[in-house]
Amino acid sequence: MRIQELSRRADLSVPTIKFYLREGLLPPGRAMPMSRRLDYDERHVARLTLIRTLTAVGRMSLASVREVLAAVDNRGLPLAGLCAIVTDALFAEEAVDGARCDQPGAAARVDSFVDELGWRVAEDSPGRQTLTRVLTALQRLTGDVDVDIFVPYAEAAARLAALEADSMPRQLDHEDAAATVVARAVLLEAAMAALRRMAREHLVRIGDQVAVDDE
Repeated sequence: MRIQELSRRADLSVPTIKFYLREGLLPPGRAMPMSRRLDYDERHVARLTLIRTLTAVGRMSLASVREVLAAVDNRGLPLAGLCAIVTDALFAEEAVDGARCDQPGAAARVDSFVDELGWRVAEDSPGRQTLTRVLTALQRLTGDVDVDIFVPYAEAAARLAALEADSMPRQLDHEDAAATVVARAVLLEAAMAALRRMAREHLVRIGDQVAVDDE
């Protein structure tokens, strides 16, 4: 297909596609014999769909997208390594902020909390930094919050992570499997955030309705 057709199929503008080509995020099209035009196929459509998922849903920076796509293309990378790269990419912005606003002792309490959970998490995990940032902000807000506020969230997160792990392939035997793992991780992350926000809205509306009925 020509780039105009690729643009229609991927629902992206031609200039955007050309930008991804220049940045090396999208493989070049195949040169056609006796023609100056390039031909694109379903692999390009799938790649653009993945890029769009990472940027529009995952809110990843161009640098993070580049790292994730490199991991997808790395045929020798195990599933655990791919998942770690995706997690780091999703945490990238928060990790930078977290390093700047750590209250004294907050990081140590977060580390102890993670140890008590029995979770095997790298010492430099951006998740630890983000949790430290959140704990610091909560302490500044109320002054009487400690790390145990995260206990129910950790329990819920562990159950959800187990469900996601059960749906993953046991090995990455081809590029499509790696791309699927990445897309599912990003999409389910966004779905969880959306569901939690809608649940909060629901409870607020129910509370408002009860208050009205009691008047």
